[in-house]
Amino acid sequence: MKTRFFLLFGALALWLASCSTDVDLYADPEEIPVIYGLLDCQADTNFIRITRVVHASDNPLLDATNPSLSEYPGKLDVRLTEFRNNDSIRQIVLDTITLHNKKPGIFYAPNQKVYYTTEPLNINKGKNKYKYKLTIAFPDQVLTTEAKIVGTSGFGPKSLALNFAKSAIGTRLPFHFHPALNASVYSVEMSFTYHERRTPLSDTIPHTMKWNVGTFFESDLSVESENDYKFYYYPGNFYEALEDFIGSDTTVPGLKRFLTDYPASITITAGGGNLREYLYYLNAVNQTNPNDTDFTTIPGAKGVFSSTITKTLRMRLGDTTVPDLIAEEKWGFAFMGGQEPVP
Repeated sequence: MKTRFFLLFGALALWLASCSTDVDLYADPEEIPVIYGLLDCQADTNFIRITRVVHASDNPLLDATNPSLSEYPGKLDVRLTEFRNNDSIRQIVLDTITLHNKKPGIFYAPNQKVYYTTEPLNINKGKNKYKYKLTIAFPDQVLTTEAKIVGTSGFGPKSLALNFAKSAIGTRLPFHFHPALNASVYSVEMSFTYHERRTPLSDTIPHTMKWNVGTFFESDLSVESENDYKFYYYPGNFYEALEDFIGSDTTVPGLKRFLTDYPASITITAGGGNLREYLYYLNAVNQTNPNDTDFTTIPGAKGVFSSTITKTLRMRLGDTTVPDLIAEEKWGFAFMGGQEPVP
């Protein structure tokens, strides 16, 4: 099942890889709701994590690993109200499911209850703009927060190639893309795929190397026009990542690594204003006062509720990138064209 699972205490992929503790376990001894949800209208399933911080002993870190303290008992009434152009259209009641693969961390693992819906969410199209209000009925209060849907069908990469030519090492190069509606932050990942054959008679196996280009607030980007934003990437980072991925010297008799017409790809994830505020604050906190965790985008709770959208596009390698790779004999690259290598 294809899902874009952005639970911030799980594997949040690109957004919070550098963040540590974003819930103050040493706050006042009261029950504090903890809510994380990033809606994605392209996903077939959307998840929202709802737990709590409860101090039952003198060791709050130990309390956080106790499911009976961190989970709300039973099933809360959790709903999404869909708005189109500020008009309420429908309500979606979320169900619960237990995930069994949460990595160990501050909170309990590996099993964790989350709220989810498989109802399709609407993407902004033409004059129709959508937002969703999250309503959670807790035993002692009702919390609400809302998020505008990020993106339209026009969001995505605009440049047609990635240039990792040796002559460009030490410089930075621009990449143009169409911005996403209601987006304030963008996370960028690149990947490079080759097909490896160890001997003339062995199978050809694909290998994909991925690396993070960066997370850019809208203010960090160059705006060429309303429909043309750009960020910069560094070709030298490609060779550093490739050196780590393949090794400094892999000359092996008979080994070949084939390049197709589109061996690279770029993935851009756009996030809404609430996510931008949350990330901006966490970045400032991590640099100045790691113990200051009072900020939240959800009144009455800790966490963030926002929206994301992701676009991936396969890319050609521009300029002299392919000849430069082939010239590195130690890596055994050969160009063969097409989408997949020949048998």
